[in-house]
Amino acid sequence: MNEAAKSGSPRGLPLCRRRGLSLAELLVTLLILSVLFGGAALSFSSLAGGRPSPQEVRREGQFAAQWLQRVFYKALLSGRSFAFRLSPSVPQRYLRIYWSNPTEVEVYDGKGQAWFTNHSSSLAFCTYSPLWNTISPAFTVEVGSSPEQRRPLHYIVVSPYCRVSYREDPPRD
Repeated sequence: MNEAAKSGSPRGLPLCRRRGLSLAELLVTLLILSVLFGGAALSFSSLAGGRPSPQEVRREGQFAAQWLQRVFYKALLSGRSFAFRLSPSVPQRYLRIYWSNPTEVEVYDGKGQAWFTNHSSSLAFCTYSPLWNTISPAFTVEVGSSPEQRRPLHYIVVSPYCRVSYREDPPRD
């Protein structure tokens, strides 16, 4: 009998005969790992800190405007009223709708990509009337990139008749 058969090692399997990796296998493994870790580092760096890019703020602001439009549509279909309140002085990460009958709160999260402030100088509850499909008073939401930067990049304008538009310029008074 030969020596491999006596020791019980499978002679025909190529992986068992080799002791190390070839240079090509090592390079491919390092390439795959660097791509994975590089992608993870980029995603964590955008989450961990730094201001979002203007494109990210624009996209998140558009999502918030679409969310508000869906809220108005939902209120019209269900016949429920709600109130909306946003601070004119402190940028907030969330937009909140306070539904009535039954009482509940619906929240939109800007995910740190967009910060929202009331464009008006006064703090008021905007109330939606399902009977007339109107909101009083109409309001404008400033969309900014951070709570420290007070200059808004975009505006969400809501008319008294619940039309939502997304603009780069503030509405004229």
